[in-house]
Amino acid sequence: MSPLDRIRLIGPLPPSITMRRRLWTALLVLYAGAIFALSQMPVSVGEPPFAHFDKVLHAAEFALFAAIASRATDRRLLFSFVLTAVYAGTDELHQLLVATRTASALDFGADLLGAALALLALEAASRLLGSRRRRILARSHSKVES
Repeated sequence: MSPLDRIRLIGPLPPSITMRRRLWTALLVLYAGAIFALSQMPVSVGEPPFAHFDKVLHAAEFALFAAIASRATDRRLLFSFVLTAVYAGTDELHQLLVATRTASALDFGADLLGAALALLALEAASRLLGSRRRRILARSHSKVES
């Protein structure tokens, strides 16, 4: 029994953690490390292509984090979002400690927006594909009966 299962924050976990889930979890940890490393680097001084370009980058960065978190948590969307929000918050706090960076509530908001949009898109795609799969199976099942 895992520690998360004991404290019942996300519901019962499958009896055995599959290799696929371990790989997604490892990828999530590596990606979190990459975000941490990028947060240590100084901000580039070039002219952005458009206003608030950094917010788009923040949203994309944490959209990917949320998508990976979704796979690592067996598509537990709320848990994936909370995990992403916590990491985004700690990333902004970490930037307070880096001399060349600043923390921003707007950056944090962009992180959360990116995560929410990614998780909503994944859920919509999952439902759409599930519906299509059911129609194909029903069609093939009716052909077998004929």
